[in-house]
Amino acid sequence: MASFDLDAFAKATGDSGANVVNAAGMAFGVPSCMLSLGAAALSLLPTPILAQINMMAMMGKAKANEVISDILRALMLNTGIIEFDTETGTFQFKSVISWMNLDLDGLQALADLGGLIGALQYAASFGAQLYENIQNIGNEINAIIDCLNTFKSIKQYEKGNSAATRSGPSDDARFAAARAELKYATEFVQQCDALMATIGNILLERELNPDLEPRISDCKEFDQFLSGTTFCRVPVEDPEILSDRDGVFRLTYGPPISVDGQYILSKDGLYYDSQNGGINTAFAAISGIIPLGDTWKYNYDPNLGGKGQAVSLKDLDKFSDNLFDSKIIDDSLGMQTYYDQDHFLSVLKQQRDKHMYDLSASLQTYINNNEGISVVANQRQLMISEMTNHNSKINRRKKQIEVAVKAPQIYGGKSSPIFAPGDIPINDFSYLADCNLSVDLQKQKALVFKQGDVDGIVLPISPKYVSTSLKSPSFSIEHLKVPLVGKGAIIYTPSAANTGTVLSLTDQVVYNGLFAIYNFLEAEVELPSSIDFNTTNCAVTNMYNNAQLVGPSKRSIFFSGLGIPYLEGVVRNKSSDPRGASGLGSFVRLPDTPEFRDLMYSNQGFTMECWVHVPNINNAGIGWLSSTTSSLTKVLLGNENTGIASGYDYVNYLGQKPDLDYLPNQRGDQLVRGFLCGFTRDRRITQVSASYSNINSQNDPASSLSFFIAPTQSRDASSASFINKDDCQNTTTFYKMKVDLSSAPSLANVSSQFILLDIVCDPPSDSIKLYADGALLATSSISDVFGVNPNTSPNLPTFKKNNSFQYSSTTVDGPTSLRQGPRLNAFYTPWIVGGGYTDGMYQYGNFLGGDRGGIVSGLRGHIGSLKFYSRPLDNREVSINYEAQKGFFKNIKV
Repeated sequence: MASFDLDAFAKATGDSGANVVNAAGMAFGVPSCMLSLGAAALSLLPTPILAQINMMAMMGKAKANEVISDILRALMLNTGIIEFDTETGTFQFKSVISWMNLDLDGLQALADLGGLIGALQYAASFGAQLYENIQNIGNEINAIIDCLNTFKSIKQYEKGNSAATRSGPSDDARFAAARAELKYATEFVQQCDALMATIGNILLERELNPDLEPRISDCKEFDQFLSGTTFCRVPVEDPEILSDRDGVFRLTYGPPISVDGQYILSKDGLYYDSQNGGINTAFAAISGIIPLGDTWKYNYDPNLGGKGQAVSLKDLDKFSDNLFDSKIIDDSLGMQTYYDQDHFLSVLKQQRDKHMYDLSASLQTYINNNEGISVVANQRQLMISEMTNHNSKINRRKKQIEVAVKAPQIYGGKSSPIFAPGDIPINDFSYLADCNLSVDLQKQKALVFKQGDVDGIVLPISPKYVSTSLKSPSFSIEHLKVPLVGKGAIIYTPSAANTGTVLSLTDQVVYNGLFAIYNFLEAEVELPSSIDFNTTNCAVTNMYNNAQLVGPSKRSIFFSGLGIPYLEGVVRNKSSDPRGASGLGSFVRLPDTPEFRDLMYSNQGFTMECWVHVPNINNAGIGWLSSTTSSLTKVLLGNENTGIASGYDYVNYLGQKPDLDYLPNQRGDQLVRGFLCGFTRDRRITQVSASYSNINSQNDPASSLSFFIAPTQSRDASSASFINKDDCQNTTTFYKMKVDLSSAPSLANVSSQFILLDIVCDPPSDSIKLYADGALLATSSISDVFGVNPNTSPNLPTFKKNNSFQYSSTTVDGPTSLRQGPRLNAFYTPWIVGGGYTDGMYQYGNFLGGDRGGIVSGLRGHIGSLKFYSRPLDNREVSINYEAQKGFFKNIKV
């Protein structure tokens, strides 16, 4: 039995007797202050602490009831304040620790209390945000701290725990029990009832809505108090972050809200409005008229949303060989690796999930509209039929993969599979010719995909069968051709019953030289420590060059719908401490592959294209956080970093360490060069020969705002900046290309709608061009923008250094997730979309380091259909891409 050790408490506090009871402020084993805490204060305490308080109140109430019934017999001897310990022969305070024989782990509870008290005191003293989901708690914190300190004293001086504090020999003094009156005990019971009722209501509300559970900040500043506790900690979401977002977060992730009509999503980034937008010829090719009154029957063409002609199991061939039996699927761990890496299979699963979501939405509509039992029953039957159809396709593809993996090893004598994960051919069994296996043609036919299985794409895949003597071929090649999956895939059926499903029948965007296109139609979000790149690259049919979408949650990225993620940069900063990180932001990390490493090194040039919308870009307060974590730049794409070669002394022509506005162009390997492009109000870029200024009024976006492209260069291990263009470094002029939004109306629309941006780099012509909505805005020479020789590539970024900035537990102030990345690549700083890499460098001033350039560089905007080409697009091709996708992006409700 755990007991309150009065002896240890008296010696530690230098008091004894009744004074100790008064100092502890206890009644029937319960701190008196606990009884006066209101719902507002109690709601700030984590559930484990509330459970302990509730247990103490229950025990105190029980003991008070004993006092009421025995008051005339024993006065206070059985009150629960004091009891006689037969083991030691001493009087000791009763505690909640082992009440009713429950062992609540007093040491861990003590650690949790101590940690919470320390964190609360720090939050009260420095104005730090302790809870991620609760603000404005100053009025309750002081009362909680005082009461929890008393509570901690009781826990600390329970018999057993007090051994850590006890000093000197045991005192055998006896302490007299305090007398209590009946009225006092009755009032105490009533107070306990009120306290337990309040706690019960709080816990019930948390059970119904888990979001009400206080979520303690994962910020590094609280580690000193909470490192030994059991509390779950999460990144803080700054209340200002979502201040410019309207509406409630979606719990399901569909297409964005359209201004007019419904949207269709397809895997290649071609998005269409099913009623008023898109390509009319494509819609007409698969449209038809549904007889009036037959909508609910679904007995019409599948392209119009009907169920079409069902195929039963009787129509399928019966297999005798399990290896070719699509009803027997090997879902073992070894095969799962091949399934996960197969692009075709991934697309089939996405089609199934999306189609089932649409059908279930229609079912719910029929139920809500009281359409009748027959309509609901038919809709459910349709869902079963469609699910079976989709699963048949998935199982066929799995069986194709299984055969390709197993047959060469079992029947071909191979020591390992002949295909790598993700490279299994579609409808191709020709590799079986090298196996000691005779496969009936009908068994092969049963596993192939026909033209009707995958709609909407014209590039065919002709089946390839292994020759067999069992049966001569008797099939039509044309009939068995299947479209190439990977460009047009996910469909979105509008809610209107008389509108059809629109898919692209032709490739609308330019694909020559396209090596990566990201359409963000999967709500897959990773943490910086993840090595998984799950954002599909739809330019290929495998998983190559997939990107990584990083963020704390799906809701903070896709709150406006799939296809248009919101990117706020690597770091989310605090309003109370602008340079401190409150949590992980959101960004896209591009893969470390030869195509991206060589993007700005190839003499053939490159094109980067994406749709972008940046709300409040003209508002210094909301759009640029000028009152808190001031931002001067919104980076769209970048890989800037610090770092300097060991032993290198970087000085200017005067032999001095150069000012950050006067970094001479050093093209050797001693320093780190990087790249930035995006929107800026930094007057060093927007104005002519202007020196730096951190004053908001001198960087007003209402009058000075540009889209820019510029190289960066490190000065040392703690700072980097733009590169001075003046050979003598006498004026603040920089290598850059910029277009003022005031002179480009199409570019200025970025605050109110999506615009298509193209950066086209063409080394042979020594030109770099900027397009907006398919129109050329400006042309500069590569040599003038990047400080390289004419007709050469920009050659960025350069190698990282051993002392370059990298996210880690020692370099970043923020939650654990942020301290784990994003880490540097093997040779370079990673390409980041949606912000600069150095925003988390709080020790040296955050973005770029030093005392200029703003604190953060997050885009704080939406992007869509991000594309990379290994060649420069011409004017016509840029226009083609704009016309192909404007039906979607220009119709998004922002």
